[in-house]
Amino acid sequence: MCWMKIFAKELKDTLRDRRTIMMMIVMPVVMIPLLITVVVKIQVSQVERAQENQLRIAFIGGAHAPELLTLFQRDDGFFIVETVPEDTAVAMTAGEELDGVVVVPESFPATIAQDRQGEIRIIFKSSEAYGVARSKLEDVIEAFSRQIVTDRIARFNLDENLFDAISIQKTDISSAQEKLAEAAGGWLPYLFVIFSFMGAMYPGLDLGAGEKERGTLETLLSSPASRLEIVVGKFLVVMLAGIATALIAMMGVYLTVQQFPEIPSDVFDIIMDMLGPKMILMIFSLLLPVTAFFAAVILGLSIYARSFKEAQSIITPLNIAIIFPAIIGTLPGIELNAKTALVPILNVSLATKDMLAGTVNPLYLTEVYASLFLLAGMSIFWCVKWFNREETLFRN
Repeated sequence: MCWMKIFAKELKDTLRDRRTIMMMIVMPVVMIPLLITVVVKIQVSQVERAQENQLRIAFIGGAHAPELLTLFQRDDGFFIVETVPEDTAVAMTAGEELDGVVVVPESFPATIAQDRQGEIRIIFKSSEAYGVARSKLEDVIEAFSRQIVTDRIARFNLDENLFDAISIQKTDISSAQEKLAEAAGGWLPYLFVIFSFMGAMYPGLDLGAGEKERGTLETLLSSPASRLEIVVGKFLVVMLAGIATALIAMMGVYLTVQQFPEIPSDVFDIIMDMLGPKMILMIFSLLLPVTAFFAAVILGLSIYARSFKEAQSIITPLNIAIIFPAIIGTLPGIELNAKTALVPILNVSLATKDMLAGTVNPLYLTEVYASLFLLAGMSIFWCVKWFNREETLFRN
């Protein structure tokens, strides 16, 4: 069959192209483990550094709460500045000369003496150092508050439970797998979709616009193969490149997770189960029609373009159109339902999240598959019609 010969010929040419090999193999194998490892290591390092750093804080009104001032002074995590006016301290915090400010009003001792609730103000910059300054300031002040409450209880000979009328027993019925799926289920499909598009892009550009520039498209058209067979052969190569890149990206994630020995064994077992052969096949079944859609659109636009450069300028902005619905799938509160199951790419993200959690609705999943395969079929039909137009193939 001619389309198989076209497929074999185009596949051989594609595998000779260094840019394609870079996008298909080197990028996902090298970049994904490197990216995940670097991001995790940097974040952990930054949090640890922020926790260990000595915070420089201004303490205003220390005479009104000497016990609280003593607690801060005894804590090695703070360097206390006591002689800074409040306005200056706020400006210094905004300019990052101070990490925070504690303000005790003059009325505080009298309020506490009357067994009422006193007020202490803290000033901080939440955008700095992962909010460590706020949490550390709150910890010390809460410890001071517990001292006051304990003193009141002892003075009035009261039962401690009097101040806790209700004890909230928290029971989280979410399984560990559901929690992990909620955390990772949003960005994993986003990662796979992006790499399937990137993997299909360069072969699609080369097999359309690239052949026009090299002048080999006319030779191919003069062969015994029909135009439908030529399109099918090229389309299958582009789709195969996209699928291969996505699968290699999955392998990269799998191998990267194994490089973190600090993951608890029970959590590690759940992650390995989520990334097992069964789950990979289910995700692959979703990526197959999506990649077919990408391949058909990229190949059609590449055939339309006059040159490789023009094809790049047309296809590259499609990244934004793909990223937008994929990012929406990572937002909390966005769930797979009868409407979102019809939105391309978004439905892949949401369905993958539910698959990883083991809570996918079969009805919605069927709707996702139907919409994806319909979209893929329409895009392939459009690509074939586009290739059959002389004004498209030989556009000047």
